[in-house]
Formats: sequence, structure tokens, C-alpha cells
Amino acid sequence: MTLLEIEGDNTMQYDPREALIRLDNDAALMTALIAVFIKECQGYISQLQAACERQDLQGLGEAAHTVKGSAAAIGFETARRLAEDLEVACRQSGVKSIASFENSTSRLIDVLQNCEAPLKLWVNNIQ
Repeated sequence: MTLLEIEGDNTMQYDPREALIRLDNDAALMTALIAVFIKECQGYISQLQAACERQDLQGLGEAAHTVKGSAAAIGFETARRLAEDLEVACRQSGVKSIASFENSTSRLIDVLQNCEAPLKLWVNNIQ
């Protein structure tokens, strides 16, 4: 298995080794999970954006929680870490304004918008 590092505005690392171990090295299952993640990315982005537009701090935390779990399932550490940081910040914040989370939310959305190519590259390399 390979570690993919994609350089850009955000460095994306994709190292599925730990996720594969949890899946008993079932590459077919990992490929299916990646396909679902890619398919759901636009929905994750929409949930994050909608929560921001509604100024819904709880909704933003819940959307980040969803991304965290999905990213963790496929070993996408970059997205998992950003989502976890955003989720924790939303839940522990005494701040009423969502404006202080715009930067974190934008970084997570950027990663989700640009993850399809590196994830598909890994799938193509495994097959």
C-alpha cells in the first residue's frame, strides 16, 4: 500500500494501511468505502455550507462529526483531523457566532472538494 501526498493549498495525505488492517486487508471493501465517500463528498460540503449560512453552530459540529467518521473509515487522516478539530471547537466553544469557524470550515471544504483524484489514484493503484 502506498502513501499518497498531494501538494497544493492543502497537503492531502492518504495512507490507508491502518484502515485496511481494520478491514482484514479487504481491498475490495476499501474500494467500495472509498467510492461511497467520494459519492457523499458533495453532500458533506452542502451540510457544512448550509450550517454556516444558517449560523448553526450545533449543525456545523454535527456535519463535521459525520465527515470525521466517514474519513476515518477509509483512513483519510487529513479530512478526519480537520473535521475532528472543527467538531471539537464547535462543541466546546462558548462563542455564539459561527464567523470564528469560517477558516476551519473552508479548509475542510477545500480538502473535500479536492480529494477525489488522490483517492481514485489509490484505488487504481490497488487494482
